[in-house]
Amino acid sequence: MRNTRILIATIALLAAAPAVHALPCAGFTDVDSTSPFCPNVEWVKNRAITTGCTSATQYCPADPVSRLAMAAFLNRFGTAMTPVKLGVDATTGAVDLDLPNNVVCQTANYAVAGFPRRAYVDLSFTATATADVDFAADLVQSTDNGTNWTAMTSQGNRGSVSANHWAGLGNLAQVDVDVGQTVRYGVRLSRDGLAGTADLSDSRCKLQAVIFSRDGSASPY
Repeated sequence: MRNTRILIATIALLAAAPAVHALPCAGFTDVDSTSPFCPNVEWVKNRAITTGCTSATQYCPADPVSRLAMAAFLNRFGTAMTPVKLGVDATTGAVDLDLPNNVVCQTANYAVAGFPRRAYVDLSFTATATADVDFAADLVQSTDNGTNWTAMTSQGNRGSVSANHWAGLGNLAQVDVDVGQTVRYGVRLSRDGLAGTADLSDSRCKLQAVIFSRDGSASPY
């Protein structure tokens, strides 16, 4: 009898306990965050392949897909997976290393729309001078059409040129950009030594930015 009373009391407590509901997946109330398909749903939403069905909070997981909808999904998928490429390959000539905010080799602007992106930027910079000179060639990004620039790496990219010889600097960086931003990339040159000493007498810059989709936490793919 005692065990029976304990069992009845336990059942009563369980019945009185509030129900535990799973959170919506990616903001969709008809897909639970505990669903094994939730990561897939988040993936397609974060890349704007689909943003919902009857509303922005409904995914309609059991609904059939028409051929017209399939064409739209595939088109958006192709857009999300095709990287955007920005590049500059130019002779930048003589450079006064004492000029403030001396940015050369700028890419075109890129307006981020639809979903957040991740940019991988690769620099190859070569220069010569009539006398030995230490200089810096740093990767920078602007979000205000080139008015202000911020460094893309925490460590400066420093190098030296021996008189009448060519020397090169290379650098890599990655940065995340958000929807609504307009970005461009460039190379900021500065002196890494005493002011008033030799400048670069000639230089060449090759800069390439490859911009992929991202979801904010996983890889760009």
